Amino acid sequence: MRAFEITLSFPAGSVLIGGYASVPDGLHGAHARDRKGRAILPATAIRGALRESLEALLRGADMPACAAGTGLSPEAAQSGNARSVPCMLDDGGRCIACRLFGTQRAAIEDNERRFSSLVLHDARPQSETDAWAIQPGVALSRQARSAAENRLFMRSVPAPSRSLRFRAEGRLLDPELERYFEAAVRGTTHLGSGRSRGMARVEIALRWREEAAPSPVSLPPEGNVHLRVTLDAPASIGVPLAVDGLRDTRLEIPGAALRGTVGFALAEALPDPNDEAFQALVAEEGAQFGFLYPVDDASQSPSAPLPITAVACKYHRREHGIVDTLLDRLAAEHIETATQVSAVEKTSVTRCGAPNCGGPLRGIEGGRRMRSSVPTRTVTRLSMDRARSSAREGQLFTQVLLEEGTVFEGTIRNIPAGSRERLALALAQPLSLGRGRGSGWGRVTVQATAPPKAKTLEERGRAFDDALRRRLADAHLLVHKVGRLVPITLLSPLAPLKDDEDGSAELMRALEAACYLKARRFCREGGWDQRKGKMEPVLATAAGGVFVLDLGEGRTWRQILPMLEELERRGVGQRRHQGFGHVLCFDELICKRTFAR
Repeated sequence: MRAFEITLSFPAGSVLIGGYASVPDGLHGAHARDRKGRAILPATAIRGALRESLEALLRGADMPACAAGTGLSPEAAQSGNARSVPCMLDDGGRCIACRLFGTQRAAIEDNERRFSSLVLHDARPQSETDAWAIQPGVALSRQARSAAENRLFMRSVPAPSRSLRFRAEGRLLDPELERYFEAAVRGTTHLGSGRSRGMARVEIALRWREEAAPSPVSLPPEGNVHLRVTLDAPASIGVPLAVDGLRDTRLEIPGAALRGTVGFALAEALPDPNDEAFQALVAEEGAQFGFLYPVDDASQSPSAPLPITAVACKYHRREHGIVDTLLDRLAAEHIETATQVSAVEKTSVTRCGAPNCGGPLRGIEGGRRMRSSVPTRTVTRLSMDRARSSAREGQLFTQVLLEEGTVFEGTIRNIPAGSRERLALALAQPLSLGRGRGSGWGRVTVQATAPPKAKTLEERGRAFDDALRRRLADAHLLVHKVGRLVPITLLSPLAPLKDDEDGSAELMRALEAACYLKARRFCREGGWDQRKGKMEPVLATAAGGVFVLDLGEGRTWRQILPMLEELERRGVGQRRHQGFGHVLCFDELICKRTFAR
């Protein structure tokens, strides 16, 4: 593996790469910008230009090169009827361009560790100034000898200047392809659109440099590991259900994505991928890689979705606070006579209690530690047909990306004793989450600490009993079930066992109890398996679901504390190694009954 940096300058005119940023009012096109409004050169555009040059050079030297990773020769790709296939043009193997830049394959081979040997990040301007210019354009009507109707357009581009230079960093993972990469850099002369208008002329300088040693990551000596992950580049996390023309992103990072990232990082860092400690870490009976959820505050509450029973003011939402209605639902379940209905209704929370508000309450979704929405950006991407200088048929699509700077938190639980060093080694490597690793997407900075200290299960149980007793007493209901009811909240989706509908049957078997109340919804989970080359969907109970179990007469939760602790430690359902089935007993949010003041 070799590290490098490339410098891109534009000796004449400027550069225009559209589709990456929103277009301001009054303009018809705008060059790519980051979230701070500074011009950038997306790595996807640079890789496309480099690949086009390398393919031309290879064909000029009578070497095989498929068309843009389709696995087809240029002649077959131009026919318009052929479908992409795995590239096998180089004596039954991938051509040089596909080895360097990747190919349109559904899966990677068993002995492979990457799709692409080139990892390239977005190019950023070297100068502090960020001046912009308006580039006019017009289509002429030759018959009228004037501008054609509705053909005058304005585009915002970086201001042309001798100091207009961009720099990008990257890594070449296969040293055998070094000379081909150098040839692609030297042969690239244009980048972006507007060539006929004096733009896009580019000069690229390549400089190899020593790879900096990764900073060591210190893990807690024992117990679970809490991760704080910050996006250093936009990320695309695949959704369980894809839509043609739109590639959406998840707003959280599934445990399967985190586990896969750790596994690929160790496969590259270790000389022997069959290392026992490595295999024990990522085995199905190994560590449980939890879901990472977005956060934007520093509280000690779990970084998980809100319970389904949470509500907030219809008009001011989180500004007026969040309350939980589980106690009201439990009070309704205690009703035995018609006269108690009115008492329960009068004492239930139905209106916002913030000063001078009184608005109705509505269900609320999102993360517990997210005060605002998760920032995303929408980009338009296409695959170019170089022969026709236009978009390739069926290859124009929209992609949603998580913005850089977004912070996620989660926990890796039940780490095997001999695998802690392997986990520390993996977290010290350059890590990327989600799609587009070769284009620098999903690059993250990881901080590993011990999990935040939380109240013990016994403390949470006592607080719940006190809150439930007060709620029942307010409505003049019997309190004989206090102490034997156990609320269980899903902190991540639950993939139930085959003989179970929603996970409640497994919970009842684990605690030898009956299900007293359930509030849950279902969702589709699963993603693309890069090894198998197929989707692995599963119908799961969504995170935030709440189950209340009744231990029965003569039993209290204090008598089964070890069983509850074991339930929180191991979780429930299938795919627990991928973060599914993480539960919390006696969630503190249940007792939250006051609004912001």
